[in-house]
Amino acid sequence: MNLLFGFSGRIGRGRWWLAQFAVLILLVVTVAALVHVKGASTGHRLRAFPSDNPSANLVLLIGAALSLWVNFAATIKRYHDLDKSGRWSLLLFLPYIGGLWVLVECGFFSGSDGNNDYGPPPGAEESRSDLGAHISRMAAERSVRQQSLSARPEQRARAMDPANPAPQARRPTGPTGFGRRGL
Repeated sequence: MNLLFGFSGRIGRGRWWLAQFAVLILLVVTVAALVHVKGASTGHRLRAFPSDNPSANLVLLIGAALSLWVNFAATIKRYHDLDKSGRWSLLLFLPYIGGLWVLVECGFFSGSDGNNDYGPPPGAEESRSDLGAHISRMAAERSVRQQSLSARPEQRARAMDPANPAPQARRPTGPTGFGRRGL
């Protein structure tokens, strides 16, 4: 939900494009609902959208406000990833050149490496927690293996389970220790 509605943090190019796709889908749904409302009120004859129908105006207002909110939230977080202020997203209000500028800068430029004023890089929290869990799991497996190797044979058989197989014994090689023939 923070991707679509929050204004803090950073997002990468992929998530920004995903948010732009969500804005496009939202606009298509809004227009489809507007056409449905107008079609139901005019007897399925589509004309120009007059502003005398309050339900059509409400659908249009809600859709436009929601798509603007999502677009600005994603663009501000993308500018944060570029180590720029979210105020750069106001370029969207410049006709033609502003939208093109935001599209190129947010859609194709890579973000700043490492931490910046707006937080850690996108995905850094997940990868750090996964890395810590992986390291602790490896340490636990290593201590179990070391205990099982130093135990007596009857204890070793109990300590070894299918989840933690014993390390394979190395076969002796030739006199030089290289290959099967000892070359």
